[in-house]
Amino acid sequence: MALSGTDQRLRRTRRRLFVVTMGLLTLLVVGIGTATAVMGMAAIDADTDDTLRAAVQPYVRAISNGLVNSEGNTIEESPVAWNTLVLVLDASGRIVMNPSGRQVAGMPFVAALSATASGDDMRTMRTGGHNIRLLTVRVAHNAEVIGFVQGGFILDLHDRESQGLAFVVAIVSGLGLLSATLVTRLVIGRALGPIREGFESQRRFVVDASHELRTPVALIRANAEVLEREGLAGHDGDPLLQDIISESDRLGALVGDMLQLAMWDENRMTLNRVSLDVAPLAKTTTLGAEAFAAARGVRLTFKAEGSAPVVADKDRLVQLILVLLGNAIDRSSTNGVVNVHVHRELRSVFIEVDDQGPEIAVEEQRRILEPFARLPGTTRHGSSGTGLGLAVARRIAEAHKGSIRVEPTVGGGARFVITVPAAAAADPT
Repeated sequence: MALSGTDQRLRRTRRRLFVVTMGLLTLLVVGIGTATAVMGMAAIDADTDDTLRAAVQPYVRAISNGLVNSEGNTIEESPVAWNTLVLVLDASGRIVMNPSGRQVAGMPFVAALSATASGDDMRTMRTGGHNIRLLTVRVAHNAEVIGFVQGGFILDLHDRESQGLAFVVAIVSGLGLLSATLVTRLVIGRALGPIREGFESQRRFVVDASHELRTPVALIRANAEVLEREGLAGHDGDPLLQDIISESDRLGALVGDMLQLAMWDENRMTLNRVSLDVAPLAKTTTLGAEAFAAARGVRLTFKAEGSAPVVADKDRLVQLILVLLGNAIDRSSTNGVVNVHVHRELRSVFIEVDDQGPEIAVEEQRRILEPFARLPGTTRHGSSGTGLGLAVARRIAEAHKGSIRVEPTVGGGARFVITVPAAAAADPT
């Protein structure tokens, strides 16, 4: 089932709100999760370093107090955890004590001894199939090195804890985002509900009002024509009757355009698609508008480059071209020229209408395709336009899976370009 214009706009709005909201929530959740993981891992690392220093310090004090010598004499050994390795070394780096009783390949790590010249050396290394946090402390007396203590903390459990923390944070963040997705969709849907109802109410009003206005407008025009034809208003009243008839026509066109737009939005306007060539259709339509253009001192030209086959509604395409011609004529100055150009490029057919009116600012080029927007300079010939013509033209182009855009022309003026799929790419369904 095809969606109405209002439903399509609300769907785009809902999608944009959802994307923006979820983007912000994702950044927030990822930021909090990352900060939590980083802080948690930093706490685990700090606890590891504190544990390692606590294991090493008793032996540093023992060397300093002369309780450990090259023969390995020592104080009562402090307990060493199963995942901690402590080696007491003499000044040359030879092991004089191994309180933990464990042997780990690569230990002692002699390269770390020279790094203690500027203070304790703390590093993480991999050896013996394990990641090890290594602390090396130099012990000196009267500026003479008397020994070293090297402690290693096997990080197997530490790494599992860090990975577990990261996994938990990822799971919690994922669940948070999933919950946020469901809540966001629900909240946005509820928030847009009243807006949709307002659009529907406004659209129904326009349709109903347009239908109701058609009859009195037609009666006003008919009565004015009777007064004019029968001479009942007198010679002095003829100009007033002409104004009444003219304004009735304008009001009738306005009501018709409003009804058309409302029906497009309701998706009730059907297209009678047939295979046709746009080039001869546009040429015939342009020739039919020459009298209207000549009355305003404007000349029309037409150019086609080969055939331009499409699958489209013939009457709607004629309406679309007439809208562009009418706007171009109204914008052009006396003795101006309006050029119509039809051509095909690859899978698209282009209908271009150039005028010599005022330039259209970039910021106005999209706005003028909206209902009741006025083109610059359209009052030059006393235009009776409703301000809905280009909005109708845009709906017709979009209904044919095409588009309409505005471009500047060389020397001023504007070019309105209609693009519709060529017959080979058109979809008649």
